[in-house]
Amino acid sequence: MFTVADALTDAIRRLMSVTRSPRMDAQLILAHTLSVPRETLIAHSERALSPLEATTFDKLLTLRAHGMPIAYIFGQRAFMDRSFRVTSHVLIPRPETEQLVTLAVDWAHGLSVPRVIDVGTGSGVIALSIAAMLPNARVVATDVSAAALIVAQDNYRDVQDQPDAPQNVTFVQSDLLAAFGTGTFDLIAANLPYIATGELDILEVAHFEPHVALDGGSDGLVLIRRLLIDAPRVLTSPGLLLLEHGADQGAAVLALAQSAFPNGQAALLKDDAGLDRVVRVSV
Repeated sequence: MFTVADALTDAIRRLMSVTRSPRMDAQLILAHTLSVPRETLIAHSERALSPLEATTFDKLLTLRAHGMPIAYIFGQRAFMDRSFRVTSHVLIPRPETEQLVTLAVDWAHGLSVPRVIDVGTGSGVIALSIAAMLPNARVVATDVSAAALIVAQDNYRDVQDQPDAPQNVTFVQSDLLAAFGTGTFDLIAANLPYIATGELDILEVAHFEPHVALDGGSDGLVLIRRLLIDAPRVLTSPGLLLLEHGADQGAAVLALAQSAFPNGQAALLKDDAGLDRVVRVSV
């Protein structure tokens, strides 16, 4: 008899060299396999796995043992208290990006009909979260990747039967802001690729997540620089730009923002870990 306890013991051993949290990962994968809460595994470690359950668990565990992120294994990721689908065509949403959404909503809630664009939307979590929290907003989600936009549109459809479902979201394929006219938006939000091309080969994240969502060019700032050059054209006054960046890029991005908006107010904000994370520009 192959029990929950047996499965977890073997799984933890196999994951020791792959992840910093082998026990948690093993429990999450087994709970997903058995369609039970993780707490149930702990309370019923003597429960036997059927042959099909054992085979399924082994297949999923093998994917994790080869480094595949759990979000891709499960095909979903939690963000702002909602579950969104993710595929290999989009970046896995990070918890620190929730700060960008909160900042956007706090600023725009006083506008009657805020016009918002999420540049480089990927799975759509920023655009859809803002739209859900600002039901009067008109939100545009744009990405250069057609495959990413399909995932974002699927997420839009998936959440329509949930409470406070986001409405009034439009999806547009565009290279940054190229598809939009002057003075189109009150708020620009963006979490663009910001890893330097030369660093991709040495980062584990680049082994599975799409390079188009990671590669920020020679210095990691190519797309951020391009966005900031064009942003003054499409942003209204008053308006707000929120730009997420790498923890070691804060000073550089702030300087670029100040150059692009010499009459605006640019600030560098830290995340919950105390790391530089968002440049905020108000005009």
